[in-house]
Amino acid sequence: MDTVDTTAPQVEPTVGMVRVVGGVRVEDAPPCVATPVPPAWAARGRGDDRLFALVDLTGPASSHLYRELREVVARTYWSAAGSITAGLRHTATAVNRHLFATNLHSAPSDRCEGGLVCAVLHGDDLFVLQAGFGQAWLLHDGYLERFSRREDMLPLGIGPLADVHLVHTFVALGNTLLLASRTLSVHAGDAGLARVLPRGEVQAVLDGLEQVGAGIDFAALVVRWTSPGETPTPREVQQPVPSRRRESPRPTPAPRLTPGAPAKPTPQPARPPRPKPRTRREPAPRQGPSVGERLKKVIRAGGRGVATAGAWLAGGVTTLFRGLLPGSQRTTRRASRSPRPVPKENRAVMMAVAVGIPVVLAIVVALAYVSFGAQARVEGLIRQAEGEIRLAQAAGDNSEDARAHWAAALDFARAATRLRPDDPAAAVLEAQARAAIDLLDGIVRLQPVQLWDFGPSDERRHVVVHGQTIFVIDPAGGWVAKLTLNSTGDGVVEQGEAPILVQTGQQIGDVAVGNLIDGVWASPGGERQTSGLLVLEENEGVIGYDPAWVDTDGAPKLTRSFLGTSPGSPRAVDSFAGRLYVLDTDANQIWRYEPRNDVYPDQPTRYFATPPPRSLAEARDMAIDGNIYVLYEDGEILQFLQGEHQAEFRVRGLPDDSIQAVALAVDRDGGSGAVYVADAGNERVVVLGPDGAFQSQLRPAQPRGDDFDALEALVVEEASGRLYVISAGRLYLARLRAPLLP
Repeated sequence: MDTVDTTAPQVEPTVGMVRVVGGVRVEDAPPCVATPVPPAWAARGRGDDRLFALVDLTGPASSHLYRELREVVARTYWSAAGSITAGLRHTATAVNRHLFATNLHSAPSDRCEGGLVCAVLHGDDLFVLQAGFGQAWLLHDGYLERFSRREDMLPLGIGPLADVHLVHTFVALGNTLLLASRTLSVHAGDAGLARVLPRGEVQAVLDGLEQVGAGIDFAALVVRWTSPGETPTPREVQQPVPSRRRESPRPTPAPRLTPGAPAKPTPQPARPPRPKPRTRREPAPRQGPSVGERLKKVIRAGGRGVATAGAWLAGGVTTLFRGLLPGSQRTTRRASRSPRPVPKENRAVMMAVAVGIPVVLAIVVALAYVSFGAQARVEGLIRQAEGEIRLAQAAGDNSEDARAHWAAALDFARAATRLRPDDPAAAVLEAQARAAIDLLDGIVRLQPVQLWDFGPSDERRHVVVHGQTIFVIDPAGGWVAKLTLNSTGDGVVEQGEAPILVQTGQQIGDVAVGNLIDGVWASPGGERQTSGLLVLEENEGVIGYDPAWVDTDGAPKLTRSFLGTSPGSPRAVDSFAGRLYVLDTDANQIWRYEPRNDVYPDQPTRYFATPPPRSLAEARDMAIDGNIYVLYEDGEILQFLQGEHQAEFRVRGLPDDSIQAVALAVDRDGGSGAVYVADAGNERVVVLGPDGAFQSQLRPAQPRGDDFDALEALVVEEASGRLYVISAGRLYLARLRAPLLP
């Protein structure tokens, strides 16, 4: 009797890996996965599998990212249930999802694309999956077979979906499998690989790959199936064996033993190696009965049917005839039963059932309609979002068309998320569209940390920062608060009520503090020898505070001085090189005060020799870094140098024309020359270059958050990478990473 042999080959393959970077073989762990023995925690049905994989990335891919992706490959495949192809698809999807999420949270210059090529051996069946970059070859019977030549496969990491290609084949002793980077395929070609793969030892194959791949970066994984001591040699392509059947071995009779004689072992015939055909042939069909035999069977079956019908008819006629003859009737075999009483009818229950059944059916139908309708709408929105993303990617360098399609994709994805908030596909599409729009619009996402909540105010507040000390000035409330940043930068030292440094009506010397206007940190320069906080009062008074000095009772030491001339209507104050500058809207002038022993008692000088090109009556804020920048109510910013208007500075290139600027800031100690503008209308901070050209816009990480919903003031420290803002009475600190600075 013939039996089909399905025994898997018992010879474990020999595996080798190589990675070349910059023309030098790297000895650390290459981006490969090789598990000849399944792990103990493998899912049911995976015990006979052997997994081999290679991750191929382009761009600034770190060793940490390679290690994460290798772990994703191994963890996903060995824990996935179901068929081998289903496990491979789950693995490719998990790798793509991890790489895509990494790209979403990375700067554009740090993003990378890639590919995955996996091979699973089960018995002599080999399943190969390719996704994105990466190639696979199989050397069998002297012939090098390349599994996929598709050049249009999308790389992994650029979208929520993975483009995969699956192949199934067979392996036999002497075969060699190669998984390698796409760069090696392009550089060496099939001809170069065909010269290297037939080499005797796996190490020799790796050395040959390093030679044919000279000058490029690549990684490769070689798997070879050989018997112990066998060295593969190139062979001509053989025809496949027509059948995988074999004769069942006949039992060998046991040898007869002579008493007292030692038992001699019976030599067993050597079992020839079972051929490994590359194709399976179906067994030849058995020959069926002839037409004559089939006709005889039909006639016999018809005769039996006619005989059965005749017997049934004869029995029926006999019974009927006997019933017509006179005589007593036979007693029925089944005893008669007494009739059951009719149950009492409960009309209320019957009415409730009659009414309730249609109501329940209507509710079930409505719920099913809503559920299936919502499901269909979500799937339709997801398909529309995916279509818009494909159109956006096809737009290429046409940023306007691309942005329009990305915006449409974002709207569709948001609509799907509103219908089903926990849908992962909609969430991924929304994140992808938002990241693309952020890239086109120059948006940098920040993670603001709330330091303090001062509550609402009728007038915008001001903030002054020096080192770890933060001063908040509230002109409407008439107070100055002092906070100290903790060492980690995620909070302040103070607890409970905000510590008030000075407030309106407080006695300093013999005079009460008047209404507060603005404040600035003054650095040494000219005759000013110390640094400290200066707070301008409405009645030409200036309150000074140096944290290095305290009163005899340990309280903060405050000083009070007066300006040489009181400004008519001071709007903003700033300091540069020890001087004090006051913007006076009534006088249409910026007054410049020279220091005298850390106070400003002399008459000021005019900054503008001639009136500025636009009246300062509508000026809102001022900032100085050597140049003086004046912000107007309508958002226009003018730059002045030594009293002269600098016409080359012009705000331009904004993603949108609307801007509602409420404050501006510069870092006089920074080297970028950037101007930061608080745009309350669009809930953002706009970063302008030294010539006024748009560079980027800073927004909270949560697009619909309320961190920047009502901006009032801001301060930037480029050296420490800190941005301080006050929004709706809340003080925030956000970290600026160095690559995000202009």
